[in-house]
Amino acid sequence: MLPRIAQLVRHTATVGRRQTVLGGASVRELSSADTKGKRINYERIGIIGVPFDKGQRKKGVGLGPKAIREAGLVDHIQEISHTLDIKDYGDVHYQALNFKGRKVENMKKLEHVASCNRILSHQVTEVLDDDRLCITLGGDHAIAIGSIDGHLHHSKEVAVIWVDAHADLNTNSTSPSGNIHGMPVALLAKELCDYWPYIPGMDWQEPIISIKNLAYIGLRSVDPYERAIIEKFGINAFGMREVERYGIREVMRMALERIDPDGSRSLHVSYDIDSLDVLEAPSTGTSVRGGLTLREGIYIMEEAYATGRLAAVDLVEVNPAIGTQEDVRRTVEAAIHLLVAACGHSRKGDIADSLDLMPK
Repeated sequence: MLPRIAQLVRHTATVGRRQTVLGGASVRELSSADTKGKRINYERIGIIGVPFDKGQRKKGVGLGPKAIREAGLVDHIQEISHTLDIKDYGDVHYQALNFKGRKVENMKKLEHVASCNRILSHQVTEVLDDDRLCITLGGDHAIAIGSIDGHLHHSKEVAVIWVDAHADLNTNSTSPSGNIHGMPVALLAKELCDYWPYIPGMDWQEPIISIKNLAYIGLRSVDPYERAIIEKFGINAFGMREVERYGIREVMRMALERIDPDGSRSLHVSYDIDSLDVLEAPSTGTSVRGGLTLREGIYIMEEAYATGRLAAVDLVEVNPAIGTQEDVRRTVEAAIHLLVAACGHSRKGDIADSLDLMPK
């Protein structure tokens, strides 16, 4: 039976899952200096594929990275400028840990989630340390655990924009399904550390990001316990009602102002394709009607890029096994539109690399 809201939102005195880690030295020291004042080198881009589907039940989402690549992602990015240095780091491969019978109640496929994300975290840090904008292609949204953790090991101060129809804020105690793709924000937030039991295989991951440095955009399917947490901690949550009321321009302005008021934090956008309306992106596993238009979705990426501090982007939950061939084409094209906007493509037109052909 799920606990009552009053029990959930009370800050419990139970031993948190990271007490032994937080009490001592970090598993992995931060690998670079604070990014305050630093602008990202958008001339260098790194791509990581994570064909991971164990955070949820529907098969096919692991095919997302392959579908996006085969639709010409690199070529589309290169069209922005032939001078861009684009490196594809390939796909993350892992072997699931042997938990020797140790399990956490209501966390399905934990050994896979823990193993994949541990490797992904190191890969993301490597891309960022190589002075590249990091693009991570999912896979389901459980991969954001490793992606954001890797970003946090590169930069001490990170702000996150979570673009999603869902809050992904459940714990193992509150999740209706036990699917971990609905838990990554709760796993990452330091304020929620004590809401978890000890989780085997996850000692490498520290919940060191403040939930105050995260903003949701596009919410329209939030569980009651997630709503309780959002209200308890005053999380910046801009649902579709706020998008309709204020417009996407004002929502992005407010989101950035609240999570990065000094304009000093490295920015991470974790983008679930189901944030878009199902008419825009039908091939996804947990679609909800009434979402963002593709135009609004692109604007989010353009504004993130315009900060000069966008360092990492996740694009997740594209599932080529769902829907017709036309549905898949529409969804993959939407994903590419979002990603090229994150890399600097302008809908006004990109500036030519050379003006030699201009009339004198």
